[in-house]
Amino acid sequence: MSVVHRSLVCDRVRAQVSLGLDGELSQLENRMLASHLARCANCASFEEDLRAITAELRMAPLEQLEHPIVVRRPRRSIARLQIGIAAAFVVAMLGALVQVVAPETRQNEQTFAAPDRYATNQQLSREVNQIIADGRAFSRGQGEVFPL
Repeated sequence: MSVVHRSLVCDRVRAQVSLGLDGELSQLENRMLASHLARCANCASFEEDLRAITAELRMAPLEQLEHPIVVRRPRRSIARLQIGIAAAFVVAMLGALVQVVAPETRQNEQTFAAPDRYATNQQLSREVNQIIADGRAFSRGQGEVFPL
């Protein structure tokens, strides 16, 4: 017994019937559609009705409209371009201003603070040597395992 209900499969097939009439299905999809239509009388009847309606629509002459439909694409105005350029200029100026003013306000701050974690220079040297050894081990292992 199938888990998928018959109506779900039929709904999907009926959606594909229209695509098949328009030539938008792959060979596999066409074969699956034909296989289902051979087994399901309701879907086969639907396909025949849709095929007849499609043929009638395609053979019908085109109607001339009294007032043609014109779709106008909005033009990009010069004002939008000018606003974009002005916004970019303002952002650039603010960035430059921050770079110029910010170092002057932080002159008394240290760029690098000495670590409080290491009581002696020997402990710091040991830690640095361990980091270097770990880096070498990582390079030899080609990045597969990083020693912890």
